[in-house]
Amino acid sequence: MVEWLQGAHEYIHELVFVCAGTALFAANFLYLANQLPGIGPALNILSLIIAATPSGLLLYYKYRIRKELERQFLIFIGDLTDSIDTGMTLPKALEYCGKRDYGALNRHVNELASQVNWGIPFKKALRNFSSTVGIKTVKRAVETIIEAYKVGGKISDTLRAISVSLVTIEKIKRERTASVRGQMMTTYMIFFVFIFILVALQVFLIPALTPPEEGASYTLVTDSPGLSAELFNQSFVYFIVIQGFFSGLVTGKMSEGSVFAGLKHAIIFMIIGLSIFSVTSSIKIDVFSLM
Repeated sequence: MVEWLQGAHEYIHELVFVCAGTALFAANFLYLANQLPGIGPALNILSLIIAATPSGLLLYYKYRIRKELERQFLIFIGDLTDSIDTGMTLPKALEYCGKRDYGALNRHVNELASQVNWGIPFKKALRNFSSTVGIKTVKRAVETIIEAYKVGGKISDTLRAISVSLVTIEKIKRERTASVRGQMMTTYMIFFVFIFILVALQVFLIPALTPPEEGASYTLVTDSPGLSAELFNQSFVYFIVIQGFFSGLVTGKMSEGSVFAGLKHAIIFMIIGLSIFSVTSSIKIDVFSLM
């Protein structure tokens, strides 16, 4: 329960935006759409943007910070190993590393060095370090270091082995990203084909099936008089948002192994898709009248 609350607290800002967008959508669905039918579709789109875009940007920012911490941790382990190999004691090696620039990891390294200098046991200081960093890769590496420290192994050998394993993992991730680049391009092509089909329907087919009436909106010639061109336009916008969002998540999962990495692709898909559709939806061509 405590861990769940800590996780919820970490994503409190994202939850606020999601709740705000959901509340606006619910209010529009239950009340505003009936009172102000003209702005109902716009409010639906606005609620989706409020719920998805800020939350997605925040989650992607945190994802980038975690990637930076992993990269800098690899450099830190290498520097710490080299310092110990030169004959420095562990506190001196940590103090030396604390003077170097590790970007987002600087604060955590300085805290670790300070705790060791204050006489806090090395194992406890390392666990505090992994807890504040909060990354699974770092936690696994720290536990390995602690176990080697317990059995009296040479700490520099353990650090070097961890450094090699982290480098290998990072290399495998880069190779995976390179290997699925073609699949990423395929995902983008599929999405643009989807947009092209919707634009073709909106520009050519629907105007052909909805002959204009004076002073009235287009009405589809079917047995269901409630169906209109405006209804199709709204539905297509929803299709673009849903397709773009989930296509982006799948692309990120394939390329970088993380759904959070797909948020940037999702935002790109939705912005490009909505922009293309907004520009072309004002064009109406009745293909039957051209024959």
